[in-house]
Amino acid sequence: MTNKKDNEFLYLIKLIACLFVITIHAPIPGFFGNGIGSLSRFAVPFFFAVTGRFLFSGSTVLRSGDVPGIRAAVTKRLLKLLKVTAIVYFIHTLFSLIVNMLQGMSIGEWFSMKYNAYEAFIFFLFNSGRFIYDGSYVFDHMWYLFALIYVYVLIIIFAPLMKRFKALVMALLLGLLFFGQWLRIYYPIRPFDISIHTPFMLRNWLLFGMPFVLLGVVMGELLEATDNADSGKEPAIRAKNRGKAGAFLIIAGMVMSAIEDRIFGSQEIFIGSVVIVIGILLVAELRPYCGKFLWKLGKMGSSNIYFYHVLVIAVLDLLSQNGIIPMYAMWQKPLIVMAVSLILFAIIPFVVKKGYLNEQTTVS
Repeated sequence: MTNKKDNEFLYLIKLIACLFVITIHAPIPGFFGNGIGSLSRFAVPFFFAVTGRFLFSGSTVLRSGDVPGIRAAVTKRLLKLLKVTAIVYFIHTLFSLIVNMLQGMSIGEWFSMKYNAYEAFIFFLFNSGRFIYDGSYVFDHMWYLFALIYVYVLIIIFAPLMKRFKALVMALLLGLLFFGQWLRIYYPIRPFDISIHTPFMLRNWLLFGMPFVLLGVVMGELLEATDNADSGKEPAIRAKNRGKAGAFLIIAGMVMSAIEDRIFGSQEIFIGSVVIVIGILLVAELRPYCGKFLWKLGKMGSSNIYFYHVLVIAVLDLLSQNGIIPMYAMWQKPLIVMAVSLILFAIIPFVVKKGYLNEQTTVS
């Protein structure tokens, strides 16, 4: 069994996944960019799945059906998430207000543009809309945080059903997700008078957040149950076997994603993306050596890279549009955003923390 707190591989993958998310919002052009785009679709499902994998790790509350224990564990996570979401939302909202006012919009106009009945409908149903993004930054990446809040709340409400029905619910929702993608390709409908091609129609708390969190929960329970059943087998051998299976699935998932992209075009998610996520969680059981530096950047900065890279994109666009910095080519944009995000949210915090710890060691 692996522990998220000391799993260098998972921290490294979180860093890589954040960089892939950047390529979704600042795409790399051309054939190579298409390949990167197809691979990038594993990233957000991975974030949900790894959350589920360690939601009840090391605890027996789920296996025993301990409803108060399940609710207590998830409530603890929910309270932390609410604090993080409040900070991230405040910073983005303040940025939106400042940019729109500088462009001539009054506070009243800004407020009515963002907070009205239609936008409330879109936000509460799909975790999207102008509640969480507008013209000042044009990506609704914060949907992930609100979707995870919904998932936690639903697990707390339906805790008595978690032990028996989590795998069934996961399978049904994944089936609905891929059925929705089939509809996009072959029979595009307009539920709520909104085109099914609109990203948030499939990429929301119900069809993305819940099934992938439950995938992580189910995998965690299966792996820990296998640990208990194979207690006579050397743990290192068991982890090695899982690592081999996981590596195979990651490679297979990458190939599948590329083929699916070639056949069906760009999608919110591929079957290969799901296979990659399962493979990553299996390789994590092996705890492969990941060097001495990069995984620490993932531990230090991956969350903030995800939360704030959209603001980096917005600021760079504003600077270039106003002639403050030179215009950049499309292929340069994702690389610049990656570099700035890594420096601001990973490297600088890492150096500052290391310097502080060294100073504390010297003083003591």
